[in-house]
Amino acid sequence: MSEVTPRGMTLRYVVALGLIALLSIVSHLVLTETLKANEGSAAIINMSGRQRMLSQRIRGLADDLHSGKEVAREPLITSMNQFRQTHERLAALADAKGTIAERRLYEVYYGNAEIDRLMTRFLAAGERIAARKVAPARLTDAEDSQDLQVLSDLARGPLLSGLEDVVSIHQSVSEARSQRMVRVQWGILLIVLVTLAVEACFIFRPMVRAISGYVGLLLNQADHDYLTGLLNRRAFTVRAEAEIQRSRRYARPVSVVLVDVDHFKRVNDSLGHLAGDTVLVTLSRTMEAQARREDVIARLGGEEFAILLPETGLAEACEMAERLRQAVAAEPILAGEEPRQITISAGVAEIDLDGARPYVSAMSNADKMLYRAKDAGRDTVRPKPASARAMRVVS
Repeated sequence: MSEVTPRGMTLRYVVALGLIALLSIVSHLVLTETLKANEGSAAIINMSGRQRMLSQRIRGLADDLHSGKEVAREPLITSMNQFRQTHERLAALADAKGTIAERRLYEVYYGNAEIDRLMTRFLAAGERIAARKVAPARLTDAEDSQDLQVLSDLARGPLLSGLEDVVSIHQSVSEARSQRMVRVQWGILLIVLVTLAVEACFIFRPMVRAISGYVGLLLNQADHDYLTGLLNRRAFTVRAEAEIQRSRRYARPVSVVLVDVDHFKRVNDSLGHLAGDTVLVTLSRTMEAQARREDVIARLGGEEFAILLPETGLAEACEMAERLRQAVAAEPILAGEEPRQITISAGVAEIDLDGARPYVSAMSNADKMLYRAKDAGRDTVRPKPASARAMRVVS
């Protein structure tokens, strides 16, 4: 498992969150740009459409003014100014020739359609009508009639058609831009999803795996003795309580064995604590070799060990403890420079499943048996296997 430092973990988080934040910002900018572009396109389309309306309005106001309705003069002038300003803005947009749409607009305004020339002519005719204060002479009437005819012909014919082409072009440009922005947004969304997948696989998953590994290691260390690797007292108690509940449910016997190394203090005092650690580790391996797979072994502290024996009555537990005692006595332990004979004492008790506190009571009884084994000269098991068998026969 690779080492995960707080700095490395923080860096991974920052990189992952930074990528997500960057993509979110880019997506926001694209969306903002899309909205701006759509607003601009809508404004241009609106202006182009308003030109058609203004052309018809100018023509109608010019007719009213020619008929002697003086009140039409100011609205006519205002409409002419609006028409001119809008034309200048649209003509400026059509002056570029980069994209296909811009070339189409340029062709409409300055090519064969001649919208720019027609608008100039339209505005000039309208301005002449608006500028005449009175029309006493027939020449003036003829000039007005000619200008009115120009306004009418242009407003209904080529000018109107050209303005409709302009609106159509701007609408197509807006639709193309919107589709392009939609594709960009889908692309960004795809990149976000791919980035999240990459982060999940190469950042979060290894980090979670490492953290889970460290959590498991910490939990294992919390439940196990650091020297021998056996369960510690707390974990042994939890396992024993669970096994007692199971044994009580199925009416199965369960026993406990307390093991203590004889004269362990002499080993530490004469050979040192390192030799004492060797004795404890070797003893724990011997206990594991003698125990069954379902048995639970723990180091309670110091040189004291415990073995929980499920599905085992007192007689069988005493026989197992005796086998363990013989195995330890038969194999000298290399503690220091020379092999050293090590012996153990063991106290055995069967757990009373019907008692108020079965685990505590059994540990207390096993501890009493352990003291009896020590008082009997050590290197022994109490109760003796023979005595335990006799007790079972009597019962």
